[in-house]
Amino acid sequence: MINQTQNFLLLSCIFNILFFIAIALFIAKKGGLSYLFNKVLHILPENKSKHFDYPPYYWHKKSQFEKLPLSESDIIMLGDSITDEGEWTELLGLNVKNRGISGDTTERILHRLNTILESKPKQIFLMIGINDLINDGKSVTATLEQYKNILRDLKEKTPKTKVFVQSVLPVNNKVYLYWQDNNNVLKINSGLKNLAKEFNYEYIDIFSLLLDSENQLDAQYTVDGLHLNGQAYLVWKTVIEKYMVAPEP
Repeated sequence: MINQTQNFLLLSCIFNILFFIAIALFIAKKGGLSYLFNKVLHILPENKSKHFDYPPYYWHKKSQFEKLPLSESDIIMLGDSITDEGEWTELLGLNVKNRGISGDTTERILHRLNTILESKPKQIFLMIGINDLINDGKSVTATLEQYKNILRDLKEKTPKTKVFVQSVLPVNNKVYLYWQDNNNVLKINSGLKNLAKEFNYEYIDIFSLLLDSENQLDAQYTVDGLHLNGQAYLVWKTVIEKYMVAPEP
């Protein structure tokens, strides 16, 4: 009888451990602590702001961007964590302003776009959309619709700014957890190419330069299958540097 009880407790402990590991892996796939933070906030009363569930990192970065000096000679890299993690000034040898925020989506870019519009910058290099698919579970169509709203605002409110629509990058689903079907990324990029043409902006393909033979993000460029290492940023840099105009002194 004692052995049966001990066996039951042991099995129960093993089951609980496996359960918590599965939950941890699921949360990691969805975006880690930011995803968990968002889900917890969703249980708060519905009279909160629709933007209240953005994580603290977003608000801290947005607030900082609002305090920094603005200039019409600005060159701006705008996007999510993939942009945020780039050391652009050192990579490009120019005073490029990094306006990436980890976890950003097309919706979050729209919510902070006024800070970008105020300076009426010389150039904007935009890359956004992968988190719409991965974290928000949006369709390709919904993501492109929000992206179109971003481009419409840029065209209407800062028409002299040269905007460069950069392709969404591939992911590698073999290096780490399953991120996203690269066929959806291809569909987004096809839509972005059309949107760039519609708004008379330049489309820049970086997607195809980071692929391996299986049409995944090449493992030599990533640790987790989504974000980029230094070698990948060098590839990216060689593509966009020819479009960049040195800011006036």
